[in-house]
Amino acid sequence: MSVVEENFRYTSAPERRERLVQFIAEQGYCTTAELSRAFSVSEMTIRRDVMRLVEEGRVRGFRGGVGSLTRQEMEGSDYRLRDMKMAQAKRAIARRAVEMVDAGCVLAVDAGTTGHQVAELLPSDQNLTVVTHSFSVVSSLVRHSGTGVVCLGGQLHPESLSFDGPATLAAISGLRVEIFFLAATGIGERGAFCGNGFDAITKRALTEVADRVVLLADSSKFLTSAMVKICGWDAIDRIIIDDGITADQRRVLEQQDVDVVVVSPSTEESDEVAGAVS
Repeated sequence: MSVVEENFRYTSAPERRERLVQFIAEQGYCTTAELSRAFSVSEMTIRRDVMRLVEEGRVRGFRGGVGSLTRQEMEGSDYRLRDMKMAQAKRAIARRAVEMVDAGCVLAVDAGTTGHQVAELLPSDQNLTVVTHSFSVVSSLVRHSGTGVVCLGGQLHPESLSFDGPATLAAISGLRVEIFFLAATGIGERGAFCGNGFDAITKRALTEVADRVVLLADSSKFLTSAMVKICGWDAIDRIIIDDGITADQRRVLEQQDVDVVVVSPSTEESDEVAGAVS
């Protein structure tokens, strides 16, 4: 969102506010800074626009940003319930992800149950550095004496066991990582989605500082509805997914400019499909 998108150009303040409503609906949640960059106006102007739209009941204001979702949709799902779902597939996906990590690598691990599995499987003698906003990942790596951990602090959310907020984003802005293992609540033709806007902002920030973005998603993500867009497929270099996907779902992935790695939970073997279709 670094430039004004063609569909969201405007000629007047009222038209800009109309475009803002459309843009926010598309993204699900945006920070004031993101909107300022996207519409090439000052943050003060964006705040005035947002305040007016909130007063009109057209968007919802949150700390540091604005969203199009209801409060119930912003809450997200409970971590413990997600941890029990598709456990075998997540383990196989995590095992394949760990195979990508070379000695001395600086990687970021997203909050989520599959990211937790990655942390559990990381070798402790490879001089790795792990950046994360996940309480579960930090807890798993405490016993890894040979692994450096950079915890992105902020406000802790009990539902997701993750940190977010201005402090988290400030910590990310000064970093550079080689691989970011991204998690999502749902996936589809338009990209990756999650259940709340605060989490989406953190995921986007980590995506921006990563040399490679690897999406870890079990096949149930195709069937899960999530309203907040994290990013499109253009921001993702590879997806690791289990073989529970249908032929149609696999074709959707292969049509994107992304490497598709399919793993079998039963054998924990994987096959890689080059998906470099323009």
